[in-house]
Amino acid sequence: MLETALLALAGCGAAAAAAAVLRARALVRRLEQVALCSHELRGALTAMGLALGRFERAAGVNAARLAVLRDAFERARAAARDLDAARGALAAAPVQRPETFDLQQVAGRVVEAWNCELPEHRQPVALDWRAGTALVQGYPMRLTQALHNLVANAVEHGRGRVTVAGRRAGLYVAVSVLDRGAGLGRMHQVRRARTRNGTRGHGLVVARHAVELHGGTLKAVRGPLGAGVEIRLPAAPSAPAVVMRGAPVPAPSGSGAARR
Repeated sequence: MLETALLALAGCGAAAAAAAVLRARALVRRLEQVALCSHELRGALTAMGLALGRFERAAGVNAARLAVLRDAFERARAAARDLDAARGALAAAPVQRPETFDLQQVAGRVVEAWNCELPEHRQPVALDWRAGTALVQGYPMRLTQALHNLVANAVEHGRGRVTVAGRRAGLYVAVSVLDRGAGLGRMHQVRRARTRNGTRGHGLVVARHAVELHGGTLKAVRGPLGAGVEIRLPAAPSAPAVVMRGAPVPAPSGSGAARR
């Protein structure tokens, strides 16, 4: 009986080892596929970046539409860098220098991008900005990613007009993405958002990570304009700022126009 038990244990051990080998091989195949996809993505982005640069230098091109395309391109390029970092192709995520920028410009470009993309029968995304110039410190592309994902959730899963609203809240700037639907329903859905093996919930996680990177908060809200999610970020001190590409930079007194 003891010999039978030992043989059974040995068999279980061999089966577990074989299963571990199969899982390791499957993981290697998945990483190889991710590496190939990353290579192709970076190649396509390089080509698009060169073409976009030529358009930006050409005369008579709609500058506002080009700004929307540039933001979309930079958003995709940031995601490609994150993909390389996640699969270990980079020793660390690229070091970015935080900058002071106007959150109103970020919100305006996101709204404009969505109104370019939505079909004609859909209501346009509205911008209800009452925060004025809203300088924050950090990474404009990360907050662009956050707002794009929140608007995407509202357009796909909400109801009625989607509104991006900006308000002052003491030492903070609050940006809400609202629609006329039921909203998230429970506050903890924002705090406990996790990625899973599927397509739901990822956008909320991207937004939450971006907001936390800036020392801000993300919460479910409901008000006169509808229900949705509010981003609240610390306002930067009032000072000359390095702002988003394509926007004017405040000039130091008596120095003439400053350029980035």
